[in-house]
Amino acid sequence: MPHPYLTALYFTMLWSSIRQQLLLSLLGLSVAASARSPCDPPHATYDSVIVGGGTAGLAVANRLSANSDITVAVIEAGSSQLDNASIAQTANYFTSFFTDVDWAYPSTPQVFSGNRSLVYSSGRALGGTSTINGATYIRAEKAQIDAWEQLGNDGWNWETLWPYYLKSEKFFEPSADQLEATGFTFEEDLHNDVGYVGVGIINITMQNDAHDVLNATTQALGIPWNQDMNGGDIRGFSLFPSTVDGNISIRADAARSYYQPIQGRHNLHVYLSTIADKLLWDEDVEGDSLATGVVVHKVNETQTSIIPASREIVLSAGSLKSPIIIENSGVGNPRLLNEMGIPVRVALSTVGENLQDQPNSQIVIAANTTYTGYTPFLVFVTAQDLFGDNTTAVSTDNSSSISSYAQQIDDESGHAYPQGAVQRQLEIQADLIFNQSVPVAEILLVPMETAFLGVFWGMLPFSRGSVHLTSSDASSWGPQPRIDPNFFMLEWDELLQVATARKVREIAGQAPLADLLGPEITPNTTTVPVDADVATWGKFLKANFNSNYHPIGTCAMMARELGGVVDSNLKVYGTRNVRVVDASVLPFQVDAHLTSTIYAVAERASDLILASYDSKTT
Repeated sequence: MPHPYLTALYFTMLWSSIRQQLLLSLLGLSVAASARSPCDPPHATYDSVIVGGGTAGLAVANRLSANSDITVAVIEAGSSQLDNASIAQTANYFTSFFTDVDWAYPSTPQVFSGNRSLVYSSGRALGGTSTINGATYIRAEKAQIDAWEQLGNDGWNWETLWPYYLKSEKFFEPSADQLEATGFTFEEDLHNDVGYVGVGIINITMQNDAHDVLNATTQALGIPWNQDMNGGDIRGFSLFPSTVDGNISIRADAARSYYQPIQGRHNLHVYLSTIADKLLWDEDVEGDSLATGVVVHKVNETQTSIIPASREIVLSAGSLKSPIIIENSGVGNPRLLNEMGIPVRVALSTVGENLQDQPNSQIVIAANTTYTGYTPFLVFVTAQDLFGDNTTAVSTDNSSSISSYAQQIDDESGHAYPQGAVQRQLEIQADLIFNQSVPVAEILLVPMETAFLGVFWGMLPFSRGSVHLTSSDASSWGPQPRIDPNFFMLEWDELLQVATARKVREIAGQAPLADLLGPEITPNTTTVPVDADVATWGKFLKANFNSNYHPIGTCAMMARELGGVVDSNLKVYGTRNVRVVDASVLPFQVDAHLTSTIYAVAERASDLILASYDSKTT
C-alpha cells in the first residue's frame, strides 16, 4: 500500500479535482471507445492483431492503422475509461489502485526480504498502466540505450531512438507564470510539440520558496541544477514534466493520446473487456512457427473465439502478462510447459526470466514550515555521489562478486539462462555504473504542509526474478502470472538502497533545508541511528519497501545466446510473425521513468513493422 504521507499528496491537490471535472465536461473529453464482440469480427481476418491496448499497444495501433490498407485489431482486457473523470485528473494518483482498473497482482513471498508479498498495480483499462501511473515523463540516460547494442541489438542506440522520443511527444511550453511559480526550466531543442502524448507541468502551484531552498541545498552537496533532464543526461536536481495536456492539466494517457483522436478509423477495431488466452498456430508450416490468430473470451464468459491475423501478432500486454501469454501458447521453458501439460511449440527457456524491478522506500521528516500545492522536485545521483571516496573500493568489490551474482541468478531460475549470459549482462551494467557514471538512484523531494518526504529507489538493481504462468486453465480474467522479482537477492541492491537512504538524510541535514525541518518521523534515529551500519539500515528497508511498479525485461531483446526472447526486430525467436512491443523487451533497467522509453520503443517498432510490410509487397 502507498505510504500514508504519500497518499496525503492527493489531499494537498484535491482542490484541482473540481476544476478538472468541469473542464472535462465542458471540453467534451469523455468520449468512450465502442466495444466489439470477438464472436463476430467485422473482418474475416486482420493484418495485425495487437494484444494489449495499453501504453505501447495503442501507439503501435495508431501508427499501423494510419495506412488505410492495413487492418488492425486491438484486444484489451479492460474497459474504456475515457469518460472517467477520476482517471483523467492528475490529482488522483493512487486512488485508482486496488480498484477495477487495477490488475493488483500479488507477488510471491519475497524470501530475501522477510517473506513479504507485494502487490503489483498495473492498469486494466484502455490505455493500460498509463491510466493509473504517476505520469512522470523523463527519458533514459544516453549510455544505457547505447548499451543495448552490446547485447546483439544492432540499430538500437541513443541516436536511433532519439527521433522516436521526439515523435511521440506533444510538449506544452509552460507559461511565464508557471515558470516563475515552480522554477521549472527546459531546453526547447529537446522537445517536440506535434506528437500525440501531451507533456507539460501539472497545473498546481507551489507556494513559498521550496525550489530555491532545495536547489541551494543540493548544490551545497555538489549536486548541480539540471536545466532539462530529457536530453539523455539526467544527473542533478530539477523538476520533471508529466504526461498531461498542459492547457488543462489532465492526464495524457495512451487512450486519450494515441486512440481517441483516431478512433473513427474504419480499419482499426478495439475489442474491450476481451481476454487473450493464447496464440493459434498453423499446424502445416514447417520450421519457425506461424501464428494465425488469438484465442479470446469475453470477461466473465467461458465461450472462446478466434480473432485471426494474416500478417502478424504484436504482444503488448506488459512485462507481467506478455510472457505468460507466450508460455500458454507453447513458447517457453520446456520443463515449465511440460509441468502444465502445454505442448512445446518453441523451446525458449528464458521467456519470463530476467524480471527486474526497483524497491521504493521513504524517509519522512517533520516540517516546521508550511508548503502548499505540489511541485515535483527530484535528484538523480551517481555512484560517485553516493559513495564518494569509497567508490573505487565499492566498484572493486562489485566486480569481484559478479561471477557469484550470475551463478545465483542462474540457480534461482532453474538454469534457464545460456551459460555466461547473465554474467555478460551484469558486466555491462557494472560498466555503466562505475565507468560511464550513469545515475544509479532517484530521490523525490516532496515538501508538504506538515512533513517533508524523501522517496527513493536504486534504479539499477542486479537481482533478477521471473514471471511465469500459474496454470494452463485460464480464469475469467485469463492466464494469471506468478511474479517473483527476488527483491534484495544480491548484496549490491541492498548496498545501493542503503547508500541512497543515507543520501536522503544528508540532504535533509544540509542548510538551508535543514533549517526548515524538525525531527525524523520514519524511520527515526532510534530505529536507525545516525551512524547505523548497512545491516541496520538493510533490516529497516527490507521491512518497509514497495515495488516501484517498473517491471521490465521478461521478454528481453537480446541475442538468443545471451538469453534473449526477441531479436532486434522484436520478433520472438522461433516464430515467423509474433512480436513483443512493451516494457518486457527492455534488456535491463533504465534510469528515470519507463513511459517515455516505452513510447519511443513503440514508435520505432511501428516503423520496423511497416517496413516489413512494404518489403513483402514490393
